[in-house]
Amino acid sequence: MYIERIERNKKTYYYITKNFRVRGTQWKKIRKYIGSTPPSKKQISQATTEIEKEALKKGYKKPASKHKYLSDIEAEKLQDLKEVYNKWYGKLDDTTIRKFEEDFIVRFTYNTNAIEGNRLSLRETSMILTENIIPSGATPNDYYETINSKDCYNFIKTYNGEFNQKFLLIVHKLLTKDTACIVVGNYRNHNVRISGSDWIPPSHDKIKGEIKKLFPWYYGARKNLHPVELGAVLHNKLVRIHPFSDGNGRTARVVMNWILLKNNIPMFYIELRDKKHYYDAIEKGDKGDDEAFVHYIAHVLMNQYTFQFNNTEK
Repeated sequence: MYIERIERNKKTYYYITKNFRVRGTQWKKIRKYIGSTPPSKKQISQATTEIEKEALKKGYKKPASKHKYLSDIEAEKLQDLKEVYNKWYGKLDDTTIRKFEEDFIVRFTYNTNAIEGNRLSLRETSMILTENIIPSGATPNDYYETINSKDCYNFIKTYNGEFNQKFLLIVHKLLTKDTACIVVGNYRNHNVRISGSDWIPPSHDKIKGEIKKLFPWYYGARKNLHPVELGAVLHNKLVRIHPFSDGNGRTARVVMNWILLKNNIPMFYIELRDKKHYYDAIEKGDKGDDEAFVHYIAHVLMNQYTFQFNNTEK
């Protein structure tokens, strides 16, 4: 459920709007007109009730959820988020877009790197990426992980190909070049253990076989899974295989965001302060419960983009 502010003929109109899935990927929208001023909590509550009743009459809520992991409510909220975000983004001028993306790259880079032990602060990350200043005390590894993240972001923004081995290895190479990573842009040649986890990744001689299974799974799953489900489960499969000597989590998070990007869903980042919940959700995936991770990602994504109003629709 969200509030729409629509301008026509220099007049402003407010609506309460909700999307309903009617079948498969088909959605229907129900709007309730509120007036020319922002709605009160009472008006929102009343409009919500009326919309739910109208949806039931039209049969919009009868079909059982066809999503494997997401509930209908989660899917509806994600659809609302997708619509509102794209309308808002579509109204931005070039300068605002540049500032928005610059801020996102800084926050994504800081958090995704800090989760893996990078010691730079958010401010220091910003200094490198937006001011081209190397902070005092920054190690070469911390510095290159930072600029690599921006390079990789720029790559996935313009990549129009498919998910395949070449793409996966390019992402890893972009993220780990000039860093302490032992094997850059290729699969590890040694066995590993994940610190603090009971999960034991496959031995290095089995990685190519495991990765080979990943691509047909992806092409089959993308026909049936919601993009958030697809990205989250693929993330888990990648970190379970742990195909690289370093940068597995960063690579998996980039690939997950790329899937959202391809489906016009806003990209997001896991905050450092939420690291424990993130790892807990991954651990459940290691034990066969990918659903828990899907719900976690959907929750993080929806909470990261909270809009009071969408931009003007004309």
